[in-house]
Amino acid sequence: MPQSGEPGQSWQTGQQTGQQTGRPGQEWPGSVPSQAGPPDSAPGGAPSWAWTGESQAQQRPGPMPVRPISPVNEKDTRVTGRRVVQYIIDYVITAIVAAVIMWALDRGTGATNAVLLLVGAILVAAWYFWYWVYRPYHANGRSLGMQLLGIHVISKDGGRASMMQLFIRGILLIVDTFFWGLVGWVTIICSRYRQRVGDHAAKTVVVRTRVEATPARREYAGMAGSR
Repeated sequence: MPQSGEPGQSWQTGQQTGQQTGRPGQEWPGSVPSQAGPPDSAPGGAPSWAWTGESQAQQRPGPMPVRPISPVNEKDTRVTGRRVVQYIIDYVITAIVAAVIMWALDRGTGATNAVLLLVGAILVAAWYFWYWVYRPYHANGRSLGMQLLGIHVISKDGGRASMMQLFIRGILLIVDTFFWGLVGWVTIICSRYRQRVGDHAAKTVVVRTRVEATPARREYAGMAGSR
């Protein structure tokens, strides 16, 4: 019988040796093809060994960065308690002056009294405009009540509130004061930036006085409309 390693070794032995120590894919004559064929192809023709869960995760697009809808810090708008007290102060001041104007011009009955009441209504409207729009515009967005409580109005884009914005939020006090101010209060506490109806329409926010209005950055420019 031929000895191991001598010429004449059977092809069967060589076949087994080739299957164990041969290079990948190498076959000896007469050998049975290996069951492990070439790697399966992944989508796009890439071999399966290159198509791993990690590579799939890397190819998936990540979440797109979301820009805040306002450069104002939300924490600086958490002044709801101050706003309630501020509104009570401002309401008392404006109501007293309006009542004094109408009382001073009231002459009972007659055509003269009607004219005087019309004049009184115009004067009261002018007083409200001065108090809620003109003065805040020239006083860093503050009414008298806001000045006492350390808060002021700025544009939602971070800039100074325009006179038109102050006018819009002043007019919509009519809506916010429905049901003894309940409409405005509920709107404030349900709003991300603590905005009442007038603030939403005018694109304004109320913040602490230490937060200064700055020129709006380019990405927020135009948010509050024409200035």
